[in-house]
Amino acid sequence: MKEIALIVLGLVSTAGAQTTGSLGIFEGANDVGAPSHKGSVVYDAARKEYRITGGGDNMWAARDDFFFLWRKLAGDVVLTANVKIVTDGVAHRKAGLIIRQDLEPGSVYVDAVVHGSGLTALQWREKSGEVTRTVHFPVDGPTRLRLERRRNVVTLYAGKEGGPLAEMGNTEMAPFSPMYAGLAVCAHDDKAETTAVFSDVTVELLPPPAAAPGKK
Repeated sequence: MKEIALIVLGLVSTAGAQTTGSLGIFEGANDVGAPSHKGSVVYDAARKEYRITGGGDNMWAARDDFFFLWRKLAGDVVLTANVKIVTDGVAHRKAGLIIRQDLEPGSVYVDAVVHGSGLTALQWREKSGEVTRTVHFPVDGPTRLRLERRRNVVTLYAGKEGGPLAEMGNTEMAPFSPMYAGLAVCAHDDKAETTAVFSDVTVELLPPPAAAPGKK
């Protein structure tokens, strides 16, 4: 059995964010880019739910505009959450799990997102300021996502709440550390807002890989 250490709440940073109470297992919350509508997050400790509202034109191309609830960490990581978009909007509004190199709009990143239309995608930007790449998967409207980074391989898993998660696909990208890992919401319309509810959220730091026999 793999040994997994659960990340514990650290210092809270909420620059540029509207928040209510604690951020749970996360330590920061802010808009990335320049959304016209400022994002917000409300954490319900009793239900262990995050209700996140984000604006922004898109998470795509060479820059991103969205709201980000994050924790800064290093090493390999697994993010898992139930994800439900609860407001109407354009088909490509997004909510999901994301790992970024920094908080700049053109940052290197990889994410697992569900669109308002139900489309499921793995998206990534390999170098700062480059165009985002994406792979779409034949699963419509999953309610639970997992994004796993092990060194240079990032894998998306998806399924229904309470059920098994199936591997959808993966991509290879150069590892980076430290990183910002957490939850993202984007309206895909700078004149609008999108709200999503994230529940049963875990951020798990994986142990470093074992050295090969005879090596130190």
